[in-house]
Amino acid sequence: MSSIREVAKHAGVSPATVSRAFGTPSLINEQTKKRVFESARTLEYRPPRLRTTLSKPRTRAHSRKDALLPDTVGFQFFTLTESSFDTLSANTFYAPVLSGAQAEASLLGINVLVHTTSRHRLFHGSSRMVRDSRVGGTLLVGVADQEVLSAFNDPIQEIVLVDHHHADCRFESIISDSFGGAHTATRHLIGLGHRRIGFFLGGLPMGTFQYRESGYLSALFSAGITPNPDWVIGASENVARLLAELRTVLTSPDRPTAIVAANDHNALMVLRLCSEVGLRVPRDLSVIGFDDIEFASHASPALTTVRVNKEFMGRYAVRRLWERIGRRANIIERAEDMPPICHVLPVTLIVRQSCCPPQL
Repeated sequence: MSSIREVAKHAGVSPATVSRAFGTPSLINEQTKKRVFESARTLEYRPPRLRTTLSKPRTRAHSRKDALLPDTVGFQFFTLTESSFDTLSANTFYAPVLSGAQAEASLLGINVLVHTTSRHRLFHGSSRMVRDSRVGGTLLVGVADQEVLSAFNDPIQEIVLVDHHHADCRFESIISDSFGGAHTATRHLIGLGHRRIGFFLGGLPMGTFQYRESGYLSALFSAGITPNPDWVIGASENVARLLAELRTVLTSPDRPTAIVAANDHNALMVLRLCSEVGLRVPRDLSVIGFDDIEFASHASPALTTVRVNKEFMGRYAVRRLWERIGRRANIIERAEDMPPICHVLPVTLIVRQSCCPPQL
């Protein structure tokens, strides 16, 4: 395991900059973060906080204040629309996050209260988890934009965001390295010889998808490739509109030879549409996803993707939430303050069968 000094030397920065890149990435410019994360991946470095936090589960201190420490934390999952309500158990990304959260909570001897809500229900007063006296802290999971977060401006408990980060948000957050992962995926395609590379956003440009689009663009610019704006596809929630736009790009004589998708669901959508329009993957079009959901390895062809350790994300989120709860109750003693920082978890490129050198 490499040290922080070795990563700093490899990236040409100070050890303090490496620490900030992982602990408070919003304070570091994108080019410096990219160098630090690339060096960390090359040297297989993991920040000490991520290496050791889960190794020794804490237990509640036996004191008069023990009763102040709650035995339940919340897992509040947000859906975009009412039609997708109550789908957490079937969600191939967030269901493993929940499993990790429950496993870590079990080690701590606490319960996880799961609640699913939509934007409509939140703003019409039917979502009450943050005001639930049984819950000492809540993980906000899923799409949580600034309007949603405004509903939690004055919580009576600790809040940790999972899979989302906002630079001006006062909540601690746990995210994957979306920028670095998309940068690595795009560089993989460039290394195969592709220069006509598109990006399938497949949803609203917010949160992690924005970081992934930025990583894609950064990789193109660093390789001297000018992005084609017509190949950045789909900033919409309307599936029919997305498919129509994607079909137009794939059937155009001036089409890309490769596409980076913002997540695996979008990549699988590309694979299905390629089959419909007669394009062979990867011979006619290389495709890379992001997240490494269970279906990715069973696709035809098996999908090259960027793996997010979803179970660890859930475990680490519960650990951070528990430490913040303990700090507030003055039961878990810590030397440092606990500001609302952003934790960036490393990701890994998984090469399968959906990419090859361009044939055009």
